[in-house]
Amino acid sequence: MSQPTTEEPRWLTPDDLSNLLQVSPGTVANWRSQGKGPAFKRIGGVVRYNPQVVDAWIEAQPSK
Repeated sequence: MSQPTTEEPRWLTPDDLSNLLQVSPGTVANWRSQGKGPAFKRIGGVVRYNPQVVDAWIEAQPSK
């Protein structure tokens, strides 16, 4: 009998985030440098976003 697997969500690249939010990669880079976007980590020297953190950040944004 196999055990159910709980697959960890794949960390997002800046391009993944750009596509998800439908903004340019430059906007994502600007947010990162200005501390305005979702929190990120540098893993092995590359920027990655935790999908759960991104979801929480999206939910925290004010509605218009």
